[in-house]
Amino acid sequence: MIFLSYTNRKDGSHMKEAIQTLITSDKMAHAFEYLKQDEAHTIDQQIELVQISSFSPFEEKRAIRFKELLTEADLDPVMDEVHNVYAHIHGTGNGPTLYVSAHLDTVFPPETPLPVKREGTKIYAPGIGDDTRGLAEILTLARAIKESGLKPVGDIIIGGNVGEEGLGDLRGMRHFFSQNADKVDGFISVDGAGCLICHGGTGSHRYEVTFRGPGGHSFGAFGLVNPIFAMGRAISYISELRTPREPKTTFSVGVVNGGTSINAIAYECSMLVDIRSNGLKELEELDAKLQDCIKRAVKDENNRWETERSYEESKDSFDHNGRITVEVKQIGNRPAGSQPKDCEIVSAAAAAFEACNETVEYESAGSTDANIPISLGIPAICVGGGGKGGACHSVDEWYDSKDAYKGSQRVLAAIFALVGLDGVSEPLLSRRKK
Repeated sequence: MIFLSYTNRKDGSHMKEAIQTLITSDKMAHAFEYLKQDEAHTIDQQIELVQISSFSPFEEKRAIRFKELLTEADLDPVMDEVHNVYAHIHGTGNGPTLYVSAHLDTVFPPETPLPVKREGTKIYAPGIGDDTRGLAEILTLARAIKESGLKPVGDIIIGGNVGEEGLGDLRGMRHFFSQNADKVDGFISVDGAGCLICHGGTGSHRYEVTFRGPGGHSFGAFGLVNPIFAMGRAISYISELRTPREPKTTFSVGVVNGGTSINAIAYECSMLVDIRSNGLKELEELDAKLQDCIKRAVKDENNRWETERSYEESKDSFDHNGRITVEVKQIGNRPAGSQPKDCEIVSAAAAAFEACNETVEYESAGSTDANIPISLGIPAICVGGGGKGGACHSVDEWYDSKDAYKGSQRVLAAIFALVGLDGVSEPLLSRRKK
């Protein structure tokens, strides 16, 4: 696990004083009012974007439209090879570089209907909060910065990234930081809704496990090894594993596939396995136990049918040398990482939120885009946007836009607390040694 430790450049009282000066400045007051007046437009764009299917890895169509909307905000965005979209807002050249992003992808396959229903301030649509709200906030923040003439001391990179959800495996962040890690001093992911700061990364390993055998007739080839039995044994063994409560460590078999007919012994079946932990050591230990469960299941299934294979009447019914084989393919690997709650980026963002009269909730770890920079030693947090939401990752997902602009205001305050506002405040985010 990566542990980041920073010494705050300013003590708590000095930091709060600096942020209070920032948010009470005429420039920031103008930007705050702009965000409030722009909220109806922001909701319109949120609704437009949520109706563009963006299942990972098929984000291109939404990415193209998002790039157009950033261009309309008077920025000059680029789209990279994997369809990340981002633009630079250049500062005075005397501060850190902060990357701020929301994820373009959703968990809903392309064939999922995406109807939108509005009831007062509530909006119902698959993906309306996670993370279409984040994208909409990125757009209104970009407009507010431009329209209010906010000149950062440091540089801001702002945009939308691919591959946060599911088997996307953070590919957008992996690609961006593989190209730009030495150019970035801090990162904020705007994801979902709520006054939340997540400052650590939950690690995960994901596997596609495929069991194979000769296959045959369920009656005529009785005694032949069965891949589905082997997989069933593996699932049973996995279900009996014990994990520590702290750091939280979990496992799940989420998807199973296989078989051709009720009266056939399958020749192939597979399962998708997800294991997670807030601790790297615990994740590795659980991974080793998972691998042992799979090997044991194959061995036990192959040994199970020794008696039946010895029957005289079965000698010509099937291949007595047939055995189960298994292929374990890793399809996801999210790194774990940790930062102290009082580190620079968390302290500054929290102080900015509190200065906006918000009560901050903290999460010590989560599986977010911030995992990648944290694992690289780059200060990073994931924060919620404005409004409230629920039924995330379901077709009944909802978002309540009441006073949602306040979320945009607090995120803007956090951004400029970290990079500084020319003529008003100095950056609270340190430049990294690169």
